[in-house]
Amino acid sequence: MSETSRNFNTPDMNGVKFGLFWLTPGITKINAMTLFFAGSTFIGVMTFMAFGQPFLFDVIGIPQGAQGSLTGLLGLLQEAIFILLVSLFGALSDNVGRRIVYVAGMVVVGLGYLLYPLATSEGELIGFKVFYAFGVSAVMVMMHTCFAEYSQNVTRGKWMGTVGFFNALGVTIMAVLLSKTPSWYVHAGYSDLQAIRLSFWTFGAYLFVLAVIMRWGLQGRTTPLRKTENIVKQAGRGFAAARNNPRIALAYGMAFASRGDLAILTAYFSLWLTQTGVAAGLSLGESVAKAGMLFGLSQGVGLLWAFGVGFVFDKVPRMTGMCIAFGLATLGYFSLSLVSDPFGSFILVACVLVGVGESSAMVAGGVLIGQEAPPHARGAVLGTFSLMGGVGIMCLTYIGGRVFDGFGPTAPFVMMGGINLIVLGAALYARRHWQPEPVVQPAAQV
Repeated sequence: MSETSRNFNTPDMNGVKFGLFWLTPGITKINAMTLFFAGSTFIGVMTFMAFGQPFLFDVIGIPQGAQGSLTGLLGLLQEAIFILLVSLFGALSDNVGRRIVYVAGMVVVGLGYLLYPLATSEGELIGFKVFYAFGVSAVMVMMHTCFAEYSQNVTRGKWMGTVGFFNALGVTIMAVLLSKTPSWYVHAGYSDLQAIRLSFWTFGAYLFVLAVIMRWGLQGRTTPLRKTENIVKQAGRGFAAARNNPRIALAYGMAFASRGDLAILTAYFSLWLTQTGVAAGLSLGESVAKAGMLFGLSQGVGLLWAFGVGFVFDKVPRMTGMCIAFGLATLGYFSLSLVSDPFGSFILVACVLVGVGESSAMVAGGVLIGQEAPPHARGAVLGTFSLMGGVGIMCLTYIGGRVFDGFGPTAPFVMMGGINLIVLGAALYARRHWQPEPVVQPAAQV
């Protein structure tokens, strides 16, 4: 179906109007509010893994010279499991319902937060991270799938921009405020080991509460039952769709880069500042808190930018919006790679630029795949979109750890600047050579 024959301007009046958004028929306002709350708070809690991990490494005696590589290895293992399971989770949810897979995954992640700080060696860290990865895989696939399904195309840009806003809000709260949890426990009289364990357990307990909220607030089913269809065959349809629609293939590339952006920034920004702070004489807790404040600046800027960029994507042709997004992402990561002193003044500018770029790339990929995923294979296509994000995290986190230890703490950011530049080139080619799209105008108020 051509771009001009698809109607992005007229809402399906069987759906509910929820503020600025038209919801998909069958989705209620309670479903939408629950999804926003669950998604934003989970992303925030998950971010603590990156901030707590350097603290845990030091407590159990991992040498600083090996921490970058270990961070990369743990990220690789987590995303390898994600890759093995992501398409199957997407297809499974087409058969049993999104909510069942989503809630079960959240419970497993909560258990992972209880187990992870009990590790005393690299082997135990690896084992607990593998368990945790099973739950994260289910949660991330269902989160992306539900966000794509709950909104109609007519307001999809605003919807995904608002999704980015709330996700960035969760990360910002974690980075600025809740990353100080280990320091709070230390000041309360606990040892470093007790503080990091209590911090992880606090967030694990919250995830169990969140699972209960999701069970009662999310929509039970968004697709009809397909129990007679082979689940592996259905998952393969996600890859077949990219052969038939080059925009889906481009969106997969965007997922690779944008998920890698977030993983690199979360893992190595914190590790860089924590190591620098300890070397400068700060305590572990103070170093983590400092990293959290600067990371929070980037996410806070991204939070505000995500909300506005969604409106931009509804006003300009999609490919133009994609080029803008990845141009900003390229600028952001190259600027961060130029920082020589992470406690100097230039890092403030770099944090602002990287927050804008990261946010733009994340929203862009979500908008494009949500528009292009065909209804008959939406779960499989969105699962594959998440799969490509997982491939990006796996490859780029592992390589990032190697270059962090081998070339310096800003080397992962140079790498990500280059990756975003490649995607920008592909988007520019698509804008020039593929059929142009009409400007998407918002629906009239009713």
